[in-house]
Amino acid sequence: MTRRGLLAGLATLALGPDRPARAAAPPVDMADIRRLAREPVETIFAGAPIGRLTDADYWKTVRGSPRPVVVVFYANQDERSRNLATLARSLAVEYAEVIGFYGYRVTAGTTVERAGLAEIDRRYGVKRLPATLFYDNDHGNMELERTDYSVPAMLEYRTPSMLFWRTYHQAIRDYIEKNILD
Repeated sequence: MTRRGLLAGLATLALGPDRPARAAAPPVDMADIRRLAREPVETIFAGAPIGRLTDADYWKTVRGSPRPVVVVFYANQDERSRNLATLARSLAVEYAEVIGFYGYRVTAGTTVERAGLAEIDRRYGVKRLPATLFYDNDHGNMELERTDYSVPAMLEYRTPSMLFWRTYHQAIRDYIEKNILD
């Protein structure tokens, strides 16, 4: 047996026979990311496999999904929301076949009124914008991880600065690989 064959066999054992090894992060054009980050979130999401959610269809979509769901709450013109939207777009393109990505526009502007944010907090547990909720809807797994998907597996408020965008991208990819695609 060659060394390469041995390493491939060990990787298969470590990952499990049903889980193929995922490729390294696809190359990212930071000039394109910076260009997109100057656009409104709706423009950043255009053409990407990211659905839109409203109050009317939120729980039906999240609970009815046969795969994990990521929901990005954003203010359309907010700089931090735009930076997060570039990250969500990149991940949605990469993981569209196994994870449902959705955007929830809280406001068309840059800020949300206090009453509007209190309502989003009451409904979804989002205390500030932008926010990302990860719902781990593992309906296909034999083990019971969760029985109620109304509580996200993870709530994230950090947003990537352009300086550390690649680091955030890799950290979220690692989280998805280890915790969502288990």
